[in-house]
This record gives sequence, C-alpha cells and structure tokens, in this order.
Amino acid sequence: MDKNNTGLTMKYFVLKPYGTDAYAIASRKAIMEYSNSIEKTNEQLATDLRCWVVDCQLESDKKSSYMDYK
Repeated sequence: MDKNNTGLTMKYFVLKPYGTDAYAIASRKAIMEYSNSIEKTNEQLATDLRCWVVDCQLESDKKSSYMDYK
C-alpha cells in the first residue's frame, strides 16, 4: 500500500487448490511455498499442507483423466 492508502489491502487471501485450471495450479504452488516457509517454526502444519496439496493434485488428476475418456 502506498502513502495515499490506495492499492490492494487485505488480511487474508483465499486459494482454491482443487482443479486443473491455472488458478488451482497456482494455488497448489503457493501452498507448497508457504509450507516451505513455515517448516522450521511449524513442521506439522507444513506437513499437513503438503499432504493436502498432494490430495488435491491426485483428485484433480482423477477428474481430468475421467474427462479425457468422456
């Protein structure tokens, strides 16, 4: 934010890691980066986030593969 209080200001940012679109892919990458950043201070949360990303990726891959055969 600049001195005129303009620009993007927020406290939370929502990610959507399920899916195959560019937003879902970017969300998974962001979650992985965040987990890397917090690993030293909260190893369990970092591990849980990584597992969640893997689950999201697997689910997205299943749906994508299914759609290829329809």
